[in-house]
Amino acid sequence: MKSLLFTLDYELYGNGSGDVFKHIIEPTEQILSLANRYGIKFTLFFEVIEYWKLKEEWEKGNTMWYQQNPIEAMENQIREACRQGHDIQLHLHPQWVDGRWENGKWMVNAEKWRLGGYQGKGDNSLSNILKRGKQTLEDLLTPVNPDYKCIAMRAGGFNIQPSGDIVKAMQEAGLKIDSSIYPGGKETGVYSHFDYTAISPKVGLWETGTTLEIEGKSGILELPIVAFPMLRLKKFMTWERLKGFIRNRKAAQENLAAKTSTTDKKSSKWDKVKYFFQTEWQTWDYCLFSPLLHKQFLKNINQQNRNIFVLVGHPKSYSGIRGMKYLLKEAEKNRYKFETVSEIWHQYK
Repeated sequence: MKSLLFTLDYELYGNGSGDVFKHIIEPTEQILSLANRYGIKFTLFFEVIEYWKLKEEWEKGNTMWYQQNPIEAMENQIREACRQGHDIQLHLHPQWVDGRWENGKWMVNAEKWRLGGYQGKGDNSLSNILKRGKQTLEDLLTPVNPDYKCIAMRAGGFNIQPSGDIVKAMQEAGLKIDSSIYPGGKETGVYSHFDYTAISPKVGLWETGTTLEIEGKSGILELPIVAFPMLRLKKFMTWERLKGFIRNRKAAQENLAAKTSTTDKKSSKWDKVKYFFQTEWQTWDYCLFSPLLHKQFLKNINQQNRNIFVLVGHPKSYSGIRGMKYLLKEAEKNRYKFETVSEIWHQYK
């Protein structure tokens, strides 16, 4: 039986913009409501460094323009999700380590965008961040579920290369699973640098070695995100994607500029046009896909011999119920099994 793992990256935008209520709380509430209706348990990857920074600022008396307490809202939401049986795990964007509130907005450090190769020291060392992040989630959620354990992580923007130091830090922190790699994926932009094109898309999970990309005996599993090759223009030519682009135009434009630029050259208009007519390995973003794209992805997984498929979505880009409702109905009709990251680990061990 094929298993689908619905994962949700619980976060603001990578550049520090966004509204906790508009881009996290409200869409997550709608997504989990639909999941509960179908009896599906999600895995939420909670962006913990961003949470620390927001909490620090709020506790200093800076409301950051919010009329309600955003920290309390986030904590209440993930506690309730945990109470309902959803899985909560660790998400990390290291550009937030040096994040500061300045002139009415968040400023993040783009030079620390990638977890792969992150070189923080002392309290901000990679090992200490993972340990503190794990402890933060366990302190928040064990009052709701005494058996809760933080065992998994995902790097922001899939930036897990180079991963040798990450394996060591995960072992020191007691983390058991990473879910950052999507086979076939490649980024060479200003912020993101990774190349997963040599990794087979036919494998549902593997125990890692000295790096996350290779098999070995580290005691850590890689649970890769499913992706299939697709013309970029095709994924953008949907009402759902167009609506999301219009709603979050500034963040989308900055993201496009970063993806089409390099460290020594800014992107031109022609570079941006060419970008849309290239083929890439596209992750299965159930928050953005139209019914037509979901239909294509379901057809693709039915042709695969592997049994585990990790989907990744983002509340900030949730475009409405239409696509997701179609996917859940079809998945239910095809009798797929729905599992969480923690459930996969317990089966494996």
